[in-house]
Amino acid sequence: MEGPLVIVCDDRERASGVPQELAGLGVVTRFVQLPLGDYVLAPSTAVERKSVRDFVSSLYDGRLFRQAAELSRTYTHRLLLVEGDPAEISRIARNPKSYYGALSSLVLDFGMSTVFAPSPHESALSLEAMARRLTKVRGERWTTMYQTRPKGDTLREQQIALVSSLPGVGPNLARRLLESFGSARKVFTAPHARLAAIHGIGSSRAERIARLLSSPYGKERDDGQSSL
Repeated sequence: MEGPLVIVCDDRERASGVPQELAGLGVVTRFVQLPLGDYVLAPSTAVERKSVRDFVSSLYDGRLFRQAAELSRTYTHRLLLVEGDPAEISRIARNPKSYYGALSSLVLDFGMSTVFAPSPHESALSLEAMARRLTKVRGERWTTMYQTRPKGDTLREQQIALVSSLPGVGPNLARRLLESFGSARKVFTAPHARLAAIHGIGSSRAERIARLLSSPYGKERDDGQSSL
């Protein structure tokens, strides 16, 4: 007989109310310090949970893209759970066109699906449903103590992971760059103009990549934030 459904939760999620709601649904929650994401539903699947306000701000400042890139190197399936009223987005977003452009990049370039839930209770319902489907349809469930094992068993996966570490570059865009330039080394040494000409990169992203690759180690702004 199968045991109870288990979801691994980051320690910082204790105060969100979601783990308590999961417990009310009969889910066993294991709290650990997750290096990535807020919830791990199965060995292949991680979820990043954000409030609506944090979701919009992280899209604009690029933080969410960095998180998505890191998640893509470890998990096959990555989901973004946005908690709150979606109608609030139109009041927060500075430019609807740039917001939807950033959201499209998150989905298409980084392969990160987005789910909206109005409250911690609905967030828990969503997480429970996804974890249960992973168990029933894919046969995935936690049977041993949680541990992360980054992807990258093959040379191809390692090359994609390496190029995906560049700012604003997800797995899909990394594949496109590798196909265009032929090797990871050529991607890293490509001139700004050639990088900018690749569909999905553009001048701004190419500039961020060039700055990362050419800046002296440890060079940051006075406020302690990365100059990228």
